[in-house]
Amino acid sequence: MPESRETGETFKHGLIAAGEILLINGMFTFVNWISGWDWAVPSVESIRFNLTNPWQWEEGEEESFLVNQLGHPLQGSLAFNAGRVNGFSFYQNIIFNLFGSATWEIFFENNHASINDFFTTVSGSFTVGEISYRLYMEAYAAGIPAPLAFIISPAAGLHRLLTGWEPPPANRNLYELRYFLGGGYAQTHSSINSGQQELFAYNGPHARAGLKTVYGNPFEQDTNVPYRHFELAMFYGMNPGYYHDIHVVTDGYLFSFSPVYSNRHTMSTGLSLHMDFNAQGRFHLYDSTINQYSNALNWTIKYQQLFSENTTMQIKSHAGFTFIGASNYYSQEIERELINYGYGLNSKLFFNLENSMLGRLEVDLFGYILWSYPGTSALSDGTVYWLFSDITYSRFVSEYISAGISYSLSREWGYFGEFTDTVKKNNSVMVFVAWNL
Repeated sequence: MPESRETGETFKHGLIAAGEILLINGMFTFVNWISGWDWAVPSVESIRFNLTNPWQWEEGEEESFLVNQLGHPLQGSLAFNAGRVNGFSFYQNIIFNLFGSATWEIFFENNHASINDFFTTVSGSFTVGEISYRLYMEAYAAGIPAPLAFIISPAAGLHRLLTGWEPPPANRNLYELRYFLGGGYAQTHSSINSGQQELFAYNGPHARAGLKTVYGNPFEQDTNVPYRHFELAMFYGMNPGYYHDIHVVTDGYLFSFSPVYSNRHTMSTGLSLHMDFNAQGRFHLYDSTINQYSNALNWTIKYQQLFSENTTMQIKSHAGFTFIGASNYYSQEIERELINYGYGLNSKLFFNLENSMLGRLEVDLFGYILWSYPGTSALSDGTVYWLFSDITYSRFVSEYISAGISYSLSREWGYFGEFTDTVKKNNSVMVFVAWNL
């Protein structure tokens, strides 16, 4: 919870947070500069230009889906956490999100300031920031060494290093934590002209590592505190130089209540905030074969039924409005790829049936529709569809270790007026070993 303090103390900590945000932005610019990126050399002319000219909707040939849709929310989360560790609430941090993103666009790179980068940084950083902040507090409560906790939230670690701040005592809130490591076989294809002309294909092995964490009881939540319960699933699969698979799915309650509560049936429902990211297929710095990003407000229902002492069923469903989404499409007519921004609808369903003797069956099904924001790219008069499905079976082989097999299916297709249609697909199978807490 945010700290209760006088106006003078609030102002002082606001200045400290702003200073830490500027320091973090400066450190990013320095790293980019020594890495040789031309845009990481701001000048008096570039600052004056961005202060006196309208910002643009970025549509460059070197625009990177991975950087814009994943890197910017991660960087924005540092500004968010600079506010959180200085005692500001979830909603008060809009000030620091706006400050961090605006100062980056104006002062810390020499590109023409980008409207879409600004919005993606601000909106995505709420989810990434609050999750990383709460996991940092969880790590501190568990006695994790400071250097390891720093990885979870560098902004909190920097604040602790500079000011000597120690997180306040907190209860442990992890409901479930699972790490996994596995490997398998993947098939990915990208084509245009309704599948007649193939652009990219890969068929081969890959390795994958990831985690899933559930914070707070999903089925017993009656609160107005944002992210008192959230879920995070993320993994990275790779065959170096050929194939990669980046997957981030999140949801967190903004408010919730529990209308059903008994010994066998429990349910929570409420408004939730989501940030989902998928990049699957071609191993590339700028984009993959399937590219999907969604920031959404959904209504959520989470239900658990105990059939017996040994058998449990869980159903978690989300549906709502994507206010900022993005895809990345190759256009044959202009012979390059463009990030296409839009709004739309989304639905996510998680089904889990577990028996202590027979094991756990998990079925996930996600669907997204994205309509383009007019004027945001040459392809801004179309519609994009995604379908993701995962089926997993696992069984415990010891108290904490489980083993299993998983099959994943991904599809992306779109229609863009006078431009050619595009079809993308990815299938993979994996065997894995997981450590469960």
